[in-house]
Amino acid sequence: MPTQKLTPPALIVLVLCLFTFAMSAVIHTTTFESLPHLEDEYAYLFQARTMARGDLVIDTPIPRRAFWQPFVIDRDGQRFGKYTPGWALLLAGGVAAGGGGAEWIVNALLSALTVAVVYQIGRALFSRDVGLIAAGLVAFSPAALLLNGTLMGHTAALCAGTLTLWAYLRFEAARAARGTRLFWAILCGLAAGLLIANRPLTALAFVLPVAFHAANRLFAQQSFADLRRFIGGHLVIAGLAGGLALLVPGYNIAATGDPTANLYTFVWSYDCVGFETCGRSGHTLEKAFRHTRFDLSLTAADLFGWQIGDLTDAARAHLLTESDTYPQVGFSWLLLPLGVALALRRRWWLGVVWLAGITAAVLYANMTNGGSLLTDPQFGWQWVIAAIAWTLLPLVLLRDRTAAWTWMLVTTIALLLIFQLTYWVGSQRYSTRYYFEGLAAAALLSAVPLAWLSQRSRRFASPILYGALIGVLLTSLTAYSLPRIDVLRGYNQITRAQIDAVESRRDGDSPVLVIVTGSDVRWRAFGALMALTNPYLDNDTVVAWDYSGGTNDTVRTQLLQRFADRQIIDMAAEGNGAWFLDDDDATASP
Repeated sequence: MPTQKLTPPALIVLVLCLFTFAMSAVIHTTTFESLPHLEDEYAYLFQARTMARGDLVIDTPIPRRAFWQPFVIDRDGQRFGKYTPGWALLLAGGVAAGGGGAEWIVNALLSALTVAVVYQIGRALFSRDVGLIAAGLVAFSPAALLLNGTLMGHTAALCAGTLTLWAYLRFEAARAARGTRLFWAILCGLAAGLLIANRPLTALAFVLPVAFHAANRLFAQQSFADLRRFIGGHLVIAGLAGGLALLVPGYNIAATGDPTANLYTFVWSYDCVGFETCGRSGHTLEKAFRHTRFDLSLTAADLFGWQIGDLTDAARAHLLTESDTYPQVGFSWLLLPLGVALALRRRWWLGVVWLAGITAAVLYANMTNGGSLLTDPQFGWQWVIAAIAWTLLPLVLLRDRTAAWTWMLVTTIALLLIFQLTYWVGSQRYSTRYYFEGLAAAALLSAVPLAWLSQRSRRFASPILYGALIGVLLTSLTAYSLPRIDVLRGYNQITRAQIDAVESRRDGDSPVLVIVTGSDVRWRAFGALMALTNPYLDNDTVVAWDYSGGTNDTVRTQLLQRFADRQIIDMAAEGNGAWFLDDDDATASP
């Protein structure tokens, strides 16, 4: 049987996939030292570890407060994480496959898959050149490199959203050619369902355009047979997506008995989507616009790593502590509007009209009645709903396949921004991760003008263009991405130094119980050891907090009785600082 050789484009994509996989491993093990650094990651890891053993909830250990973890809830004698189960289920595969410690491989694999799928979308929708360039932009994106190396669920959400679009694109093409559609319908439904079970609000930005596009095409069917065939395939997609979406109420039932429960509010009562009652001091459209402006200032740099000047000390400090306007000017968005205009072709004016409408709506909200509308919860919802409708409307007018799919890509980006307006806080730690799932669409549209230039240049100019692009990607990697990501090394005071110090005190191979004593202690004081402690408290190193501060022996006695066969290592802590009691010059770490 003759063997097929890899074509040059396929080889390039393979190299990009291997690059993103390898960088996920490198960043996870170097910058993040194979440890979670955000509270969210601790909760995801907790959920993944219980799911790997077949449990959605577990019995609350006694004493309860001694084993407290961020965003893990204790209720009615049961313990569970606050997050929807989609990402934790995937992460559980890494926990089970590696026996613990191999969780990083899930995001690494998904990041590589995303690069490959982006290439396929670009090739099918525009051209091979668009696919290659977009795949390169995704692989080298600073935001992607950062999040791929963490235990956060955004890489999985990006992959699921991108797979949803690609599978539906192929499903639609197979339907038009009367080819086999079932595989693509199944893949689309599974991907959409996993996205809903992972990040429901983000999922709306992908599901709504696909559903609206499908509804628009429904009325174009020319016969009853075509209509029946059309509906049948879409029922498969909807059934699978809806079935996987039931993981969310199913998890809620296991945790609380209420399928509609918002588990976020079990940690913070104000942690919800909406205006007025959500947020620490209420949420308004005014705050939403301000958060969007702040976060887009960092997105402009983090999307592709294109910013003016080197990473300054002020920028480094901002990345660690601030969430307002990023102090340096980014221009990763520069090619995006040109790409939209070129891809829409003769319908380019739709993009201009849409942008003018959104701008006018923002100005109206800010200027009417002295800006008082911005604090009106009812108007906030009206504005968001109108913006969603305005964004979807062009899909009704676009019959050309390329133009319609171009607007679907635009819509996923725009709806991510619009839906995020309803959440009470922005996010700049771990990049602007609430916008991250728009990366694939942004890369594809940004690749269009570069591919257009390459295709219209002389033969000798095209290699120069690609050479320049490679140079830009490598420069952004070394001059921006790696230094920018490395700013997070030791973030939240999480390092392996604390683990190494415990290991240096261990007697032989005996299991260890580390007791941290202090009455006013933050999780950061012993976060590295907390990451080692599994939910069942049966691993080699367990950390427990004596929250009495040593004022009575009750908590310590309970711990010693429960872990009678373990070596005891004592630490003390105050605030975010912790130290070992056997140190001669024992002082709190900062």
